[in-house]
Amino acid sequence: MAISKGERLIQEWYLLKKWEQFPFQKEMMDSYLKGFSGLLNAPTGSGKTFAMFLPFIIEYINENPETYQQKLNSGLMLLWITPLRALTNDIQKAMQSVVDDLGIPWKIGTRTGDTSSADKQAIKRKPPEVLLTTPESLHLMLAQKEYPKTFKNLRAVVIDEWHELLGTKRGVQVELGLSRLKSLKQKEKSEKQTLSLQSSALNLKIWGISATIGNLEEAGDVLLGPNFSLDRKKMVRANIAKKLEIKSIIPENVEKYSWSGHIGLKLLPEVMEIVANSKTTLIFTNTRAQSEIWYHAILDNYPEYAGVMAMHHGSLDNELRAWVEEALHAAILKLVVCTSSLDLGVDFRPVDTVIQIGSPKGVARFMQRAGRSGHHPGAISKAYFVPTHSLELLEGAALKYGIEHEIFESRDPVLLAYDVLIQYLVTLAVSDGFKAEETYQQIINTFAYADLTRNEFHDILQFITRGGKSLSAYDEFLKVEIEEGVFKVNDKRVAMRHRLSMGTITGDVNVRVKFQSGGSLGSVEEGFISKLKTGDTFWFAGRSLEFIRFKDMTAYVKVSKKNKGLIASWAGSRMPLSSQLSAVFRQKLDEVALGVEEDEEVKALRPLFDRQIAQSHLPFKDEFLIEIVESRSGFHYFFYPFEGRLVHEGLASLFAYRMTKLKSASFSIAMNDYGFELLTDEAMPLEQSILNGLFSDKNLLDDIQHSLNANEMARRKFRDIAHIAGLIFTGFPGKNMSNKHLQSNSSLLFDVFNEYENDNLLVRQAYNEALAFQLEEFRMREALQRIQSQKHIIKNTNGPSPFAFPVMVDRLSREKLSTETVEERVAKMIGKMESDY
Repeated sequence: MAISKGERLIQEWYLLKKWEQFPFQKEMMDSYLKGFSGLLNAPTGSGKTFAMFLPFIIEYINENPETYQQKLNSGLMLLWITPLRALTNDIQKAMQSVVDDLGIPWKIGTRTGDTSSADKQAIKRKPPEVLLTTPESLHLMLAQKEYPKTFKNLRAVVIDEWHELLGTKRGVQVELGLSRLKSLKQKEKSEKQTLSLQSSALNLKIWGISATIGNLEEAGDVLLGPNFSLDRKKMVRANIAKKLEIKSIIPENVEKYSWSGHIGLKLLPEVMEIVANSKTTLIFTNTRAQSEIWYHAILDNYPEYAGVMAMHHGSLDNELRAWVEEALHAAILKLVVCTSSLDLGVDFRPVDTVIQIGSPKGVARFMQRAGRSGHHPGAISKAYFVPTHSLELLEGAALKYGIEHEIFESRDPVLLAYDVLIQYLVTLAVSDGFKAEETYQQIINTFAYADLTRNEFHDILQFITRGGKSLSAYDEFLKVEIEEGVFKVNDKRVAMRHRLSMGTITGDVNVRVKFQSGGSLGSVEEGFISKLKTGDTFWFAGRSLEFIRFKDMTAYVKVSKKNKGLIASWAGSRMPLSSQLSAVFRQKLDEVALGVEEDEEVKALRPLFDRQIAQSHLPFKDEFLIEIVESRSGFHYFFYPFEGRLVHEGLASLFAYRMTKLKSASFSIAMNDYGFELLTDEAMPLEQSILNGLFSDKNLLDDIQHSLNANEMARRKFRDIAHIAGLIFTGFPGKNMSNKHLQSNSSLLFDVFNEYENDNLLVRQAYNEALAFQLEEFRMREALQRIQSQKHIIKNTNGPSPFAFPVMVDRLSREKLSTETVEERVAKMIGKMESDY
């Protein structure tokens, strides 16, 4: 069978590179050339970028067999959307090398937050043939006047790392952006339907690239929309078994009473031995503060790594991060301490080893990070797991089992995010305007808004034009005007402020950190800087810095010679245990109870489990353990669902509320990923509470409302929602409003809506997000149903068991101790317990 010119040239290109074209790459090529849209599922380092880009080139060569090497001024034909700006540089180089090899005179452009204003204007005047961008930058392009001209020749849209965007509001941004691009192509198609143009020129192809997740089919449905034709949809899977070697670093002495976080750095010598025996290593930490701590510790104890070690996380200056990425490519660095900022598909071939500090709390996340090593087809990925406390070794065994048996987390799509929709409609109004009915039909063809009612859409239109029912008297909320049925923003000030505040990434206000002499290091949260006084020393970006002054949301510093100081910290960065990993964890625990110990991690924990059995009980999978300890502090009730911190936070408050129905009491609450503690002054009727439905899932939502300050939780969520919806303006560049001011403004609006507009969509969304994301209500319900079916084991113990101890320490670490550190107090407690048993 004869092949096309494009296919022949690409086959020759593969031979030139001495690369093998994998079956999934051939299937992807065939699917694309036949006009399908869909999802490509391939492991990291398998060549998925080429699998998606080369078919696009083949199609172009086939349509222009004689002129493909001539400059045809084709305009923007391929839009490639990535979740991280760091990815665009790597992909750009790979794509540019292909078109250069083939003699195709294309420009591969990028448009991100790092792109200069001049370059953005150049892209608008003369778009490149291929443009790499982010969800936020796509919406900024839609906010430009006459934006349809930019996309008039668009053939295909690729969403890279779709699994990272799915389940976030950035993913919803992508859905809305695609709905607009599809409508532009549909309009073009109807205008040219009488012309004899090739179908490929008029049909917009949409493809996502995703790593393995638990709901791949749904991920494809979300991307393409609920009404996408089934006979034009395709799932391409790369059946490539990625070679992965995972080993846990086991401490010589496994503590019987472990507590969170403290033993990680004790394993530094073992970690650095691995680094010394590797070519290039990435040390992944779960938080930015943890990366700063490890970088500092390595520099202190192994000064010979100065110059060949760097740090990479999202709060560092763009130039610093770009330098680190280039240095990794060039094999200049031997070690990089990083966070999720290097999780995704950047190709750093010199990296041959990954070390994970602490549990990543998810199977898919660990596999993604492990894939940063050996990042090319056929290479072996080497990953080491370093526990930060003894019980985390069991998570290490669970991670290995989860990867071996492909137990991956799902990413649940975000539905009916009214705040993102409001921002999107104002974006359209800022550019060329929009018509209500036409736009409504586009919106309900997205997965996120398939259930959006006409009444809800009408309320949103009323909100952006008249401020809704509560804000009509305030001009600043009347952003959009209606002219002959077209919704438009005519006020230049409104348009400017909207463009400045677009996006769905929210959080505490960041403060730039700059040297007094010039030069930027990055940003830290306002809350951290506000605690510093002039002359204080703190560590950030791997340097010891002296704080000089704070002005215009900028912290000015100079290099300090002091070795001690605070380490920059960021709020809200603890990750909860995923439902899949917690299920495997419980399975591993059951193996221990049954005496089946095949994993080296589990065998190492035998002394801890023996102590647990001696003091209390080791639960089987059909048992639910409750421990009661009486101390000078009162009565401690420990519950062990093993469901993760967020679920435990909700269950703890729920159980406390239900127990007080029988007897009034006040509780102190502490929790970790394995269990939680209720501490009260008097003994509680626990068994009677169980009989009265302590573990029931009936009336769950009502009891949650009573047991937790749902109003305050929703208020905190509302701040971010108000920001995204454009209700509060965070300030101009370099003159951001303070956290206190933003919280005050959003709280005032929340109270107004609650009092005068009880059906407000944004308030409803705030309550729903508090339940779904902060409390994981669905997982709470499943946990309660499981607990109801289990045998309840109640044990009275003389002191905290190995399971109870880390939960108790979590409470101690949040108490203010005037004369002793937490470490000193914990050491005394362990000494006493060791002597008692």
